[in-house]
Amino acid sequence: MGILFATRQEAEPFLALIAATPLAGPLPLFTVPETIHPACVVAVSGMGKVAAALAAAHLVQKHRATLLISAGLCGRLTADKNWAVGDRLRIESAVEGDCDRFGGPEAAVDCDLSWFPDLKAARLVTCDRPVFETGWRGQLATAGDVADMEGAAVARTALFYGISCAMVKGISDCADTAGRKDIARNIAAVSENIAETLVQELKRNANDERP
Repeated sequence: MGILFATRQEAEPFLALIAATPLAGPLPLFTVPETIHPACVVAVSGMGKVAAALAAAHLVQKHRATLLISAGLCGRLTADKNWAVGDRLRIESAVEGDCDRFGGPEAAVDCDLSWFPDLKAARLVTCDRPVFETGWRGQLATAGDVADMEGAAVARTALFYGISCAMVKGISDCADTAGRKDIARNIAAVSENIAETLVQELKRNANDERP
């Protein structure tokens, strides 16, 4: 399987926790120890949909990934759910929020909900620019619960190759004018929580696959 983070800062707690080994490649790549999972590669894609799609395709084509996991931060779009900064969510569907197909929105891609079953489910909206404006946040809230800059691209790449995609996201901010400061303040703690969740889930999956 392939795990994708957008930035090294988001990935670092996970890489440190598992003592990941670097791999040679066109982007930062790492192997997960077999004690955690027998066949898993981590990629740090860079920010944005294009970077995420390219990294996801590389994991499928070069490393034969049959499942993609997108992990990292997200911004909360609405206040109607009792979610707080620091909460971790599993993503049930992902859609591009800044993609207009002749006047209509892009179709959402369903995600694999067998992963991270203990987390609350949320709908993800992905955009090429961060959401720090009230009007933009309100518009996106009609399509999803949280926002990021990569997830839908990973999901669409998985759909293209006919494989599954799962996502775990941690709320770092409320997608408002304080978002930049909130992300800077919360990225370390949220990324550490995501790392712990990923390790637990990888071990659970590996145990389920063993005879």
